[in-house]
Amino acid sequence: MEKNTKTRYGFAGLGQMGGNEVKILYKYEYPIMAANSALSDLSGLDLPEECKYHILGGYGSSKERKKTKELLAGNDCENFDLLVNEIKERFKDCEVIFLIASSGGGFGSGSLPSIKRRLVNETDKTICVVTCIPDDNASLKEQMNCYEFFQELESIEGSGATFIIDNNKNRNKFTLNEQFACYLDAFLNCETGSAQGVVDRAEIENILSQRGMCIINKYSSETATTQTVIEKIRENIYSPLENDGVVSKIALVHSNNKVRLNEIVETVGQPLATYEGFGADATVLAVSGLSFSYSKLEEIKQRIDDNKEVIKRNLMATSERRLTDSVDFLDEITTEKPKPEKKKSTRDMLFM
Repeated sequence: MEKNTKTRYGFAGLGQMGGNEVKILYKYEYPIMAANSALSDLSGLDLPEECKYHILGGYGSSKERKKTKELLAGNDCENFDLLVNEIKERFKDCEVIFLIASSGGGFGSGSLPSIKRRLVNETDKTICVVTCIPDDNASLKEQMNCYEFFQELESIEGSGATFIIDNNKNRNKFTLNEQFACYLDAFLNCETGSAQGVVDRAEIENILSQRGMCIINKYSSETATTQTVIEKIRENIYSPLENDGVVSKIALVHSNNKVRLNEIVETVGQPLATYEGFGADATVLAVSGLSFSYSKLEEIKQRIDDNKEVIKRNLMATSERRLTDSVDFLDEITTEKPKPEKKKSTRDMLFM
């Protein structure tokens, strides 16, 4: 018997961003868990307690990826083993596991790449990543975390798409989280019964299995045209696409007859395969096997390079001793101590 569609996909939210995203996906009735080293972050999530997982001995990572790694490595990697085994057990019946975390944070950024590497090696699941890059005004530490996160993620072999939300696209991060959940849910449930053709479950999961960046967009039947679909390929919630024509698979599900797949291919690049379905309530486009946003990541690296000398100087300045001259001149003053005055009696006070 075929599994219920939603039970095929599990979502592990790591850190604050991951917790906020799985809170939304829980409303869509997907299996989820939220893991964090900070109890306060978990307590603030409106989720059943059984969906929450606290890292033993953790009290927050304060945007320090290294602190997260040290916490997971403690006691001969006991925390790391426990967390990975918890994810494997919770989502043992799923075909695809999504790991969700901000690239610029502490716990999620520090743990996600290592967790993906282990799940790829220890399971036969497709392991997808959902992350976000910090906006341009974020702290230098967040920018550094982001760059290190993608350095690690890029080095991991194995299947699984990466969705990169760009926090520059909306000042309200919760709105971006809501939009992504809406688009992903539409794609995961886009199978139709049209005699013209469908995008079936195997093709949906083939899109998700492609290495590299993936984008999913959704359009109402009233607004879906070839032009609006093409415009939203680049003007959307995701990190900017590279202009290199690299693409692996494209899936398009139609809600009307106003969108031409061949024109989308001309815009994006020639994929290995395309999948096309008809008769849906909304038009959904998924493009996978794209290059990471290397141009954007290079901007982030340049921003770090431009500021690192200032940061180093500032940190060094607080370590230097500048107040080295003595002001203790009192020891240089020598005075003869006055002889103690004889204590007057009460009688003496009367007869002065």
